[in-house]
Amino acid sequence: MRSGLLKCAAGAVVSGLLLASCNNSTAYGGGGGGGCTPTATQVCMVSNLTFSPATLTITHGTTVTWMNGDAIAHTATSSSSSAEAFNSGQLGGGGTFTHAFNTPGTFHYYCQNHGFDGNPPGGMAGTITVN
Repeated sequence: MRSGLLKCAAGAVVSGLLLASCNNSTAYGGGGGGGCTPTATQVCMVSNLTFSPATLTITHGTTVTWMNGDAIAHTATSSSSSAEAFNSGQLGGGGTFTHAFNTPGTFHYYCQNHGFDGNPPGGMAGTITVN
């Protein structure tokens, strides 16, 4: 960690700029999450290890965006029982992932870091209902 900080500080001196990336990021994404405002098509990953909103109803053909408004990494991963498979991978603070829902139905998802698969999943989990 110390050598990483020294390299970052040296890079800042050489470039003459204080780089925003000179922080103590972790393997889980680190950095700041920034703000996230839930909408009719955006789900926020928030600091109390929840999705907001936890349930979302949309029409088929709608693209949903998940945004990590937290400082730690999260995923948006479809439940193994879901008819549509998706997985955002690790999203650090401020990261986004989109998925278009083209088939009507109920789709459960969860965060692989803070939830568990199931029908429905538990922990940090949510549901998309597509009409």
